[in-house]
Amino acid sequence: MSLKAVKYPALNVSAATAELVKGILSLYPQAQIVPRVTPLEDEEISIEVCLPMSLDEIYEARDRIHELVMQLQEQYDVLILASAVPPTA
Repeated sequence: MSLKAVKYPALNVSAATAELVKGILSLYPQAQIVPRVTPLEDEEISIEVCLPMSLDEIYEARDRIHELVMQLQEQYDVLILASAVPPTA
């Protein structure tokens, strides 16, 4: 149930964020998704995905999340940064 990019950019950001979170949680139900307070560059969506897994599994998750990000960036014309990271101590 994907939506197309809409006329109002703020709605694109909202729709892309919702699909990003839904997509990540469908791949990794154990993920904790945390918004970055300050984006690294000029992203409209900037998040960290904390995953309680081994580093090898996190590297694999980064690739899968990156594929999702690329799809959503193209679909909604927004700039997204999503980083898979291990949980902090």
